[in-house]
Amino acid sequence: MNRLSRLLLAVACSVALFQSPQSLAAASAAVSEGPELAYLKQVNQWHPPSDPQLLFLLMAQFANAGRHAEGIAYFEDLRKRFDSQLSDVQKAQYLIAIASLRAGRANDVLLLQRISWVRDSVAMLDEAKRLTGGQMYLARWMSGVVRAQLPGLLGERDAALADLAWCVEHADRAPHAGWLREVYFQLAAVHRARGNASEAKRYQALSGYEGTDKPAIFTTPFSADPVNGHAFSPRSIREAVPGIVYVVSGFEFTEYHFIVSADRRELISIDAGSSADAARGAHQALRAKVPSLPPLTTVLVTHAHWDHVGGQRYFRSLANAVRFIGRSNYAAELAHDAAGDPAVMRRFFGQRFKLDDVLAYRPDVCCPPAAAKPRTRC
Repeated sequence: MNRLSRLLLAVACSVALFQSPQSLAAASAAVSEGPELAYLKQVNQWHPPSDPQLLFLLMAQFANAGRHAEGIAYFEDLRKRFDSQLSDVQKAQYLIAIASLRAGRANDVLLLQRISWVRDSVAMLDEAKRLTGGQMYLARWMSGVVRAQLPGLLGERDAALADLAWCVEHADRAPHAGWLREVYFQLAAVHRARGNASEAKRYQALSGYEGTDKPAIFTTPFSADPVNGHAFSPRSIREAVPGIVYVVSGFEFTEYHFIVSADRRELISIDAGSSADAARGAHQALRAKVPSLPPLTTVLVTHAHWDHVGGQRYFRSLANAVRFIGRSNYAAELAHDAAGDPAVMRRFFGQRFKLDDVLAYRPDVCCPPAAAKPRTRC
């Protein structure tokens, strides 16, 4: 599968902006009952996601399935439930998801209520920008894209140009270079609406799109195949802290973080990934790139969910005795894991995922969730 799969987002406002009823119906038939939607709903309802991609992938699933109203209610409920736990950035992420789904539902709102509905949606995007000091690329991108497609009588074109120009100026902050194509396309649309043909032509050329009517597109380094499951970035190994912290991405659903100890005699893994094969691939790729690394001696498990302990069998198989440090409530977390549908899990984590490997996890050293001093036995 193309590693740069495009997730279409129906972020339409007061006219049929991003999807026709026919294309929306086709998307709904293909996606509405898919396991991705059910799985992502389950993951997002446990706690605020540490990775915002999980939130926005779910938003895209709701939109593509034509289930905007359900998605709005779902994210509103989560926003209220988690309110005391949310940082300003996380609050902004929920607002962006809700506002985007509201925009996609605008055509279903009674005509007399539609303008206020759209204005309330735009206000949510403004609040997301305020919460992030106007520095979150996604907030500015979504605000610019939505505003660019509003009718001129709503007076949002200047704000659209400001947001879209900011996105061009801060292209290095984009989640993926492909996001700029949508920025250029919407800049062309705004200039075309204003009668500025030369600027419209210039930005249209930069976008790479031939036509002037298309769905808005999130471009994301997202991939999936039956064997390896889902991944959210190209395969890469980077030094987050030179010579000390290594981040291994793109080998499976989750990222791997490896840390060299202060005395440089031990390598520590943060979590164990979702499957033994994925853990092996990530660890061996790191060792091939940095052969001078010390042996892996410890796996620090942040919590015992599928994608954090599923690869524990590989680490246990290493020649040196690897020690697992985890939370003392691991049994309750594993009980939650056991309730998952293995078929759905394999859809996300790949055919090599084994629920039995998850449930076999046992830490060697336990830490009470709220305490800093570990106990010697679990």
